[in-house]
Amino acid sequence: MAKSNSNGRPSSIKFIFILFFTIVIGAALVSDLLWASMCHLHSSSSNWVVAKRPGQPTLPVVDSVFVESQTRDILLSRWSAINVDERLVEKRRDPVRDRNLSATFMDLNATELQWEEMPSAPVARLDGAAVQIGDLLYVFAGYRTIDYVNSNVDVYNFTDNTWCGKFDMPKEMAHSHLGMASDGRYIYVVTGQYGPQCRGPVAHTFVLDTMTKEWRRMPPLPAPRYAPATQLWRGRLHVMGGSKEDRYEPALEHWSIAVKDGRVLENDWHAEIPIPRGGPHRACIVVDDRLFVIGGQEGDFMAKPGSPIFKCSRRHEKWSVIGKMPFRVKTTLVGFWDGWLYFTSGQRDRGPDDPSPRKVIGNMFRTKLSF
Repeated sequence: MAKSNSNGRPSSIKFIFILFFTIVIGAALVSDLLWASMCHLHSSSSNWVVAKRPGQPTLPVVDSVFVESQTRDILLSRWSAINVDERLVEKRRDPVRDRNLSATFMDLNATELQWEEMPSAPVARLDGAAVQIGDLLYVFAGYRTIDYVNSNVDVYNFTDNTWCGKFDMPKEMAHSHLGMASDGRYIYVVTGQYGPQCRGPVAHTFVLDTMTKEWRRMPPLPAPRYAPATQLWRGRLHVMGGSKEDRYEPALEHWSIAVKDGRVLENDWHAEIPIPRGGPHRACIVVDDRLFVIGGQEGDFMAKPGSPIFKCSRRHEKWSVIGKMPFRVKTTLVGFWDGWLYFTSGQRDRGPDDPSPRKVIGNMFRTKLSF
């Protein structure tokens, strides 16, 4: 190696380069220290500060390093270098916090209820029907899959919380979109869709004696309907609205027939005042000798998949949200016993960030309510 000349020029150049790199590295360290200081937060993990460097994913910064499994957030030390693969962040991102849904599908703010999972129904059901008599919930028919429908009745006992019975439906009876009402012993079943997929409706009607498990035929409806509002009122079985045979057009017709103790007292259905606004899947109830028809849909479109529970305060004449369901689900079958609200069956959505329909379920849940 050549020695330095007498004026020391090579040594000076080497010293300048060393000094330059030392300054650059020192400036980088000081910048990093200042950046970390600006991201300082208190030790409480509930008060997160989100910091981001250019080109790096946004992450919450905390005092310790761990992965919180419930929310699936990645939490790193505020003093550690944040070099996280963007693909990992995408995989671990919390879908609830990151979703950007239309307001149509957003959940409403509501109290988190404590739901308890009970024994599941023997089969999954969508668009079935249910009637509660005392501490027994009778669950009828429904889709199991798009290609398979149930043709039986399952019975749930609220007292001992077990599925305690099962029996067949008449072979001619519809399998979904039923109209149904009960007087406390007899269950009246009218019209609905026969078969799987999007088959046509039938006009057949039946009555079930829940004490003997015997079925009897009734006169058929004047025309078949999908999911009409059905209720007993003033000694007559009333059937209103629903969808017509094309499944899309709302029906306005309103028919009734006299019944008593499971017996039909007339040979034909009578035309009543048409309902002003028709359509399927409408609730129907009698209060203070008045017949109320509530909610529903017009046309054959996907129902709004929001998941709040509502109650109606007659004093203030308004609706209020009293709590959330454990997940989004539509066309559930419900009962209420000894302060417990139960629901089973229905169809879930694809997840918190996707409201489109997915799995048909048979799960049973309950929660304690206080009004």
